[in-house]
Amino acid sequence: MSVDVSVTVETVLLPIDDADEDRINRIVDTVLEVARPTDATVVVAHAIPDENETVATTIPAITGGNYPQVLSPPEYDDLLEEYPDDPDAVDEVVAEHETVQSVTDRLEEAGVDYEVRGAVGDPGEAILELASDVDADRLVVSGSRRSPTDKAVFGSLSQTLLLEASCPVTFVQSD
Repeated sequence: MSVDVSVTVETVLLPIDDADEDRINRIVDTVLEVARPTDATVVVAHAIPDENETVATTIPAITGGNYPQVLSPPEYDDLLEEYPDDPDAVDEVVAEHETVQSVTDRLEEAGVDYEVRGAVGDPGEAILELASDVDADRLVVSGSRRSPTDKAVFGSLSQTLLLEASCPVTFVQSD
């Protein structure tokens, strides 16, 4: 008797953030390697923190403030107020994100089905919840090398996803 141990990958979740811009080609190449063989749909995601204090201040926003790149401070506040009544508004905002657009352009060129989803909340928790919501069969995450002290002090979204995801995770390391 043989046992089929193959896993069909139907949905790949790809969380993207501003720090991924410099390694976008490697990330998309990896996603294509995972998604193409099974005609999987790629869910391109971006988490928007639900509190101003959790927005990274080390990454300059296009708007010049310490907010997600596509939002000005009033837009950020409006989105968070509107989110409970219209969760699709987050998807629309995320779809306008420059790094997300770079990914979706490549996926479109490759003929891979995709959708864009936004999540509001603590990035680790929001992405894990989104993975459950879309029934992700695989997560593809990226990250850069950080010292143990950096990880201990600042945490690591990639590490959280690697340790807590309920599906296999592919990690794309920066050069």
